[in-house]
Amino acid sequence: MHHTLLQTFAYAASQKRLLTLEEIYRYQINIQYTLQELPSQIAKIPQIKTQYGLYGLIDSFDELLILRQEKGRESIRRYRRISQYGRLLISIPYIRGIFLAGSSSFSTGNTKKRSDIDIFIITKNQHLWIARFLITSITQILGIRRSGEMEENRFCLNHYITENNLKRSDHNIYSAQLYADYIAIGANSQQLLDKFWQDNMWTRELFPQAKARQYPIFNHLQSYTIKTWLENILTKFSIHIWNRVARWGQMQKIKSNSIQSNNNNRIQVSDTELEFHPEPNSIKVEQVMQTILQQIG
Repeated sequence: MHHTLLQTFAYAASQKRLLTLEEIYRYQINIQYTLQELPSQIAKIPQIKTQYGLYGLIDSFDELLILRQEKGRESIRRYRRISQYGRLLISIPYIRGIFLAGSSSFSTGNTKKRSDIDIFIITKNQHLWIARFLITSITQILGIRRSGEMEENRFCLNHYITENNLKRSDHNIYSAQLYADYIAIGANSQQLLDKFWQDNMWTRELFPQAKARQYPIFNHLQSYTIKTWLENILTKFSIHIWNRVARWGQMQKIKSNSIQSNNNNRIQVSDTELEFHPEPNSIKVEQVMQTILQQIG
């Protein structure tokens, strides 16, 4: 069982993280120690160091302690930006939910300086393309969308799905942890996050103690009432035709991009999902994790 608990620390180290006791409990890989049992179990593992309520591998602890403090300060900046624009984003027509993803979820203070804010966007069924057009246009006009080299503290719009396509097929430890860190922006998003967890119970096989996060400062947000009015108006003007027009225009741009889907990336283009991750971290992170496990025996 100690080797299995070491996997949790090796995985955290592969992502340059130290963990609190509560985070260790949440991210236990394939095991289910109680929160009360963990301190005594961790004390039996000589490769683990603890200081200031944080736990990690001895060899990298001091370096990661400084890094966590720096990332914690950056997480505050992300919090302010999301607080400023979160309600606007969930009020865009045909957006049904938004989750904070990646390091921008700042659930473990893992936000890096100069990084963008990854968001996972859920749209109304059969309205994915027009929803993408609207959120891209609005964030571009406001200067808060990642574009080219301008990425620091800007929103990265690289993953969209429709509300009937919540079930994920990328069953690996990296994706499971990514989904476990999702934070809902808005009350409707929280309902979708709960359903997302129900549709992806396979994540519990890797992280038995993880569950959908509750982040009251964000998940109480309600969209502006004008959203319903705008959707009603747009529907009267043949929105399905405009969705097809938006699809045609965006497909031309996507086809002109040299990046194509293959076994080493995550590029998905369909009427129910758009994903643009040309260099996903899943393979690299798991390789680093295995290397760390070999080094610590």
